[in-house]
Amino acid sequence: MVVCALFPRFQLTVAAGERSDLLQAPCALAPEPGGVQMVGEVSLAAEAFGVHPGMRLGETLARCPRLTLIPPDPAGVADAWERLLVRLESIGGSVEPERPGTRVLRGAGIAAALWGHRRSSERSAARAAAARTLRHGPRRGLRP
Repeated sequence: MVVCALFPRFQLTVAAGERSDLLQAPCALAPEPGGVQMVGEVSLAAEAFGVHPGMRLGETLARCPRLTLIPPDPAGVADAWERLLVRLESIGGSVEPERPGTRVLRGAGIAAALWGHRRSSERSAARAAAARTLRHGPRRGLRP
């Protein structure tokens, strides 16, 4: 059994840090300094204006002039991702490498923890592991 836990807007959430109120307004990860001028992950409010990840900065600002650009935090993302992986492994997940924000886990144990086939306290621990890192839980998918 393979389980996928998807943490939408992981990099944007980490970069916003304690300023989580920014995520309620149109915002996006700013382009890397000296890199291609394309935005990274975007908030739901920015998506409502037609902004999406990988869009050129000029077009993004033309569609949504009130867009807030949040500087990327690659070190913070790596640190938060590592903490989350340790928590998932501590509750029985055999973690496979993926990009930050998406993690594939093997085994029925983690599926039971995330979907409720275990005791309520274990299920809560699995969901709390994600919430402590991102202030919200993952989307989950299961493939036998």
